[in-house]
Amino acid sequence: MMRRLLSFLLLVLAAHASLAPAAAEETIQPLEPGSFERIIATGKGRPLVVMVWSLDCDYCEPSFDALAQAKRTKGLQVVTIATDRADDREAARLIGKKLARHGLSSHAWAFGTAPAERLRYDIDPKWRGEKPRSYWVDGNGHVRAYSGLISAEIVTRMLN
Repeated sequence: MMRRLLSFLLLVLAAHASLAPAAAEETIQPLEPGSFERIIATGKGRPLVVMVWSLDCDYCEPSFDALAQAKRTKGLQVVTIATDRADDREAARLIGKKLARHGLSSHAWAFGTAPAERLRYDIDPKWRGEKPRSYWVDGNGHVRAYSGLISAEIVTRMLN
Protein backbone atom coordinates (compact mmCIF):
# COMPACT_ATOMS: atom_id res chain seq x y z
CA MET A 1 0.00 0.00 0.00
CA MET A 2 2.79 2.40 0.95
CA ARG A 3 4.65 1.58 -2.27
CA ARG A 4 1.56 2.42 -4.36
CA LEU A 5 1.09 5.72 -2.56
CA LEU A 6 4.73 6.61 -3.04
CA SER A 7 4.55 5.69 -6.74
CA PHE A 8 1.42 7.81 -7.16
CA LEU A 9 3.03 10.81 -5.45
CA LEU A 10 6.14 10.52 -7.63
CA LEU A 11 3.94 10.38 -10.73
CA VAL A 12 2.04 13.50 -9.65
CA LEU A 13 5.29 15.37 -8.94
CA ALA A 14 6.76 14.37 -12.31
CA ALA A 15 3.63 15.51 -14.13
CA HIS A 16 3.66 18.83 -12.27
CA ALA A 17 7.35 19.39 -13.03
CA SER A 18 6.84 18.75 -16.73
CA LEU A 19 4.04 21.33 -16.88
CA ALA A 20 6.00 24.13 -15.17
CA PRO A 21 8.14 25.12 -18.20
CA ALA A 22 5.11 25.20 -20.47
CA ALA A 23 3.23 27.42 -18.02
CA ALA A 24 6.16 29.87 -17.92
CA GLU A 25 6.27 30.01 -21.72
CA GLU A 26 2.55 30.71 -21.97
CA THR A 27 2.96 33.93 -19.99
CA ILE A 28 5.40 35.31 -22.57
CA GLN A 29 3.55 36.84 -25.47
CA PRO A 30 5.14 37.04 -28.92
CA LEU A 31 5.77 40.60 -30.10
CA GLU A 32 4.72 41.09 -33.70
CA PRO A 33 4.35 44.25 -35.82
CA GLY A 34 1.72 46.46 -34.20
CA SER A 35 2.08 44.91 -30.72
CA PHE A 36 4.21 47.74 -29.34
CA GLU A 37 1.59 50.31 -30.27
CA ARG A 38 -1.04 48.32 -28.35
CA ILE A 39 1.28 48.00 -25.34
CA ILE A 40 1.86 51.77 -25.25
CA ALA A 41 -1.90 52.38 -25.46
CA THR A 42 -2.34 50.52 -22.15
CA GLY A 43 -0.36 53.31 -20.44
CA LYS A 44 -3.04 55.91 -20.79
CA GLY A 45 -4.31 56.97 -17.39
CA ARG A 46 -1.31 55.93 -15.31
CA PRO A 47 2.47 55.77 -15.75
CA LEU A 48 3.92 52.84 -17.68
CA VAL A 49 7.44 51.78 -18.56
CA VAL A 50 8.29 49.32 -21.30
CA MET A 51 11.79 47.88 -20.95
CA VAL A 52 13.42 46.19 -23.92
CA TRP A 53 16.12 43.73 -22.88
CA SER A 54 17.76 40.41 -23.67
CA LEU A 55 19.09 37.40 -21.82
CA ASP A 56 22.68 38.42 -22.59
CA CYS A 57 22.31 42.04 -21.41
CA ASP A 58 24.57 42.76 -18.44
CA TYR A 59 22.81 46.00 -17.48
CA CYS A 60 19.31 44.62 -17.64
CA GLU A 61 19.21 42.71 -14.35
CA PRO A 62 20.11 45.74 -12.16
CA SER A 63 17.48 47.68 -14.12
CA PHE A 64 14.90 45.02 -13.18
CA ASP A 65 15.67 45.68 -9.52
CA ALA A 66 14.92 49.41 -9.87
CA LEU A 67 11.74 48.75 -11.86
CA ALA A 68 10.50 46.13 -9.40
CA GLN A 69 11.02 48.60 -6.55
CA ALA A 70 9.10 51.31 -8.45
CA LYS A 71 6.33 48.84 -9.21
CA ARG A 72 5.98 48.05 -5.50
CA THR A 73 6.33 51.57 -4.11
CA LYS A 74 4.98 53.83 -6.86
CA GLY A 75 2.47 51.55 -8.60
CA LEU A 76 4.41 51.81 -11.87
CA GLN A 77 3.12 49.51 -14.61
CA VAL A 78 6.06 47.54 -16.01
CA VAL A 79 6.05 45.71 -19.33
CA THR A 80 9.11 43.84 -20.54
CA ILE A 81 10.08 42.90 -24.08
CA ALA A 82 12.93 40.46 -24.55
CA THR A 83 14.66 40.60 -27.93
CA ASP A 84 15.12 36.84 -27.63
CA ARG A 85 12.61 34.72 -29.55
CA ALA A 86 9.35 33.77 -27.85
CA ASP A 87 9.19 30.52 -29.83
CA ASP A 88 12.57 29.34 -28.50
CA ARG A 89 11.48 27.09 -25.61
CA GLU A 90 14.75 27.40 -23.69
CA ALA A 91 14.88 31.18 -24.12
CA ALA A 92 11.25 31.47 -23.03
CA ARG A 93 11.99 29.36 -19.95
CA LEU A 94 14.98 31.53 -19.03
CA ILE A 95 13.06 34.76 -19.68
CA GLY A 96 10.23 33.60 -17.44
CA LYS A 97 12.63 32.50 -14.72
CA LYS A 98 14.60 35.76 -14.74
CA LEU A 99 11.48 37.95 -14.71
CA ALA A 100 9.80 35.89 -11.99
CA ARG A 101 12.87 36.32 -9.80
CA HIS A 102 12.21 40.08 -9.90
CA GLY A 103 8.42 39.96 -9.76
CA LEU A 104 8.11 41.30 -13.31
CA SER A 105 6.64 38.33 -15.16
CA SER A 106 3.04 39.53 -15.38
CA HIS A 107 3.42 41.55 -18.61
CA ALA A 108 6.20 39.77 -20.50
CA TRP A 109 6.79 39.79 -24.22
CA ALA A 110 9.55 38.44 -26.45
CA PHE A 111 10.24 38.89 -30.14
CA GLY A 112 7.90 36.89 -32.32
CA THR A 113 8.39 35.43 -35.78
CA ALA A 114 8.82 38.69 -37.70
CA PRO A 115 12.44 39.63 -38.50
CA ALA A 116 14.19 41.28 -35.53
CA GLU A 117 15.04 44.36 -37.62
CA ARG A 118 11.35 44.84 -38.42
CA LEU A 119 10.37 44.52 -34.76
CA ARG A 120 13.07 46.94 -33.60
CA TYR A 121 11.91 49.46 -36.23
CA ASP A 122 8.30 48.94 -35.18
CA ILE A 123 9.25 49.74 -31.58
CA ASP A 124 11.28 52.82 -32.47
CA PRO A 125 12.80 53.80 -35.84
CA LYS A 126 15.51 55.77 -33.97
CA TRP A 127 16.54 52.82 -31.79
CA ARG A 128 19.78 51.13 -32.85
CA GLY A 129 19.49 48.02 -30.68
CA GLU A 130 21.26 49.07 -27.46
CA LYS A 131 19.89 47.53 -24.27
CA PRO A 132 18.35 48.16 -21.95
CA ARG A 133 16.11 50.54 -23.83
CA SER A 134 13.06 51.83 -22.05
CA TYR A 135 9.99 53.76 -23.04
CA TRP A 136 8.30 55.82 -20.36
CA VAL A 137 4.62 56.63 -20.90
CA ASP A 138 2.99 59.28 -18.78
CA GLY A 139 -0.68 59.27 -17.85
CA ASN A 140 -1.53 61.25 -21.00
CA GLY A 141 0.10 58.75 -23.34
CA HIS A 142 3.26 60.78 -24.10
CA VAL A 143 6.31 58.56 -24.62
CA ARG A 144 9.97 59.29 -23.78
CA ALA A 145 12.77 56.91 -24.71
CA TYR A 146 15.80 56.20 -22.52
CA SER A 147 18.85 54.04 -23.21
CA GLY A 148 21.00 52.68 -20.41
CA LEU A 149 20.95 51.33 -16.90
CA ILE A 150 17.78 52.14 -14.97
CA SER A 151 18.41 53.18 -11.38
CA ALA A 152 16.11 54.59 -8.71
CA GLU A 153 17.28 58.07 -9.76
CA ILE A 154 16.38 57.42 -13.40
CA VAL A 155 12.93 56.15 -12.35
CA THR A 156 12.33 59.35 -10.37
CA ARG A 157 13.59 61.55 -13.23
CA MET A 158 11.54 59.77 -15.89
CA LEU A 159 8.34 59.83 -13.81
CA ASN A 160 8.60 63.60 -13.21
